[in-house]
Amino acid sequence: MIENMTSKYAKEIVKWVYEKPYDIYGMPDGYDEIMSSFYAVTEGDLIGFFCLDKHAQVPPYEYDASFVDFGIGLRPDLCGKGHGESFMREVMAYIDKPLRLTVLAWNTRAISLYKKLGFKEVDRFFRGDRQFIVMTQ
Repeated sequence: MIENMTSKYAKEIVKWVYEKPYDIYGMPDGYDEIMSSFYAVTEGDLIGFFCLDKHAQVPPYEYDASFVDFGIGLRPDLCGKGHGESFMREVMAYIDKPLRLTVLAWNTRAISLYKKLGFKEVDRFFRGDRQFIVMTQ
């Protein structure tokens, strides 16, 4: 179920710690951003979150307005265990518009899922020494 973000959920998310190399996705200082712009995904308990538009974009890439940009986060203990597809399908159904996402090029686990869900690579760019892939439906 998609819910508005609550203080309780945001406090939980900032404590999430991902295993390396996914640890860069942690948000220990992100409480204010999470409260202002994220949505919670629950199945009884909080299982993840998503954000939209500028909060899902990675500067300096120049995004156009033809897609809705979204970013996701799955609870660390659920990652790599086959929960990603149902989680993504729920978020995609909720948004129900042409979607675009940006992913780190080394994150083959996520890229494989995105391709399975119909996303295709449309561009690549660097931010510092990190390469990103832009994908659309």
